[in-house]
Amino acid sequence: MRIISWNVNLSNRRKIKQGMRYILSLHPDVVCLQEVSRLNKQWLSTIPGYTINSCIESKHNHPLEKHMYILIMTKQKPIFVKKFKYDYAHHNSILTRLYAAFVHFEEMHHVIAVRLKVKGKQIQITNTRLSCAIGTSDRVQEFKTLVRKVKHKTIPTIYCGDYNVVDSKLFNRLTGWLRGFTRFDYLLDERASFEKLFKKEHLVNIFRGKSTSFVNRPLLQLDHILVPKTFLVQSHLLTKKRYGSDHRILVATIQI
Repeated sequence: MRIISWNVNLSNRRKIKQGMRYILSLHPDVVCLQEVSRLNKQWLSTIPGYTINSCIESKHNHPLEKHMYILIMTKQKPIFVKKFKYDYAHHNSILTRLYAAFVHFEEMHHVIAVRLKVKGKQIQITNTRLSCAIGTSDRVQEFKTLVRKVKHKTIPTIYCGDYNVVDSKLFNRLTGWLRGFTRFDYLLDERASFEKLFKKEHLVNIFRGKSTSFVNRPLLQLDHILVPKTFLVQSHLLTKKRYGSDHRILVATIQI
């Protein structure tokens, strides 16, 4: 099974089609996309051979057509689709207020989950984008809640998405005031905290140690494909080209 995850960038209008042509040339079974505009969502729905399921990632406070979406595209029609909300808190960081005042977006904190039948067995795939406008401890809690809501006792789950995890302590020190950091957030090692959670859930972070953003330094592995340790990762690729996005494309081939 080949799985691809990509934050396309909401403002990416021209080059997203180039990026999707590249992605489709790899013949993926599952494509997880974040920051998808309504117009791009409509265009993606015309691609033959794929079923699309989506939920609102961020709600625009004025024109409804400007909502931002999370998408999962699958070659196979899912046997189960559900949306979960994993954060009901009201976050009031400076970045959150700027986001609302100038971009007019309100984050919805939704994750979409689909289940597929592969070789007679069910697997679950989730896709989301964790907030970048909150403290480290809040983002860790978001992931904990997300796992608690989507995890199934007998069906293995693959977690995809833009988790906005910051590997650089210096980057967090410089930007924490914007994102509502508490003293505890400044002291917390964000990457170590998330890796501890992944280990607890018996998940492998395929792209650990690689920057998925538009820069190599500081290292920012914002995007993730997490698979159960019982799955064999046959190959993985992080593209150099970003096709108009500020995120690279993550490609993983997994033996179920």
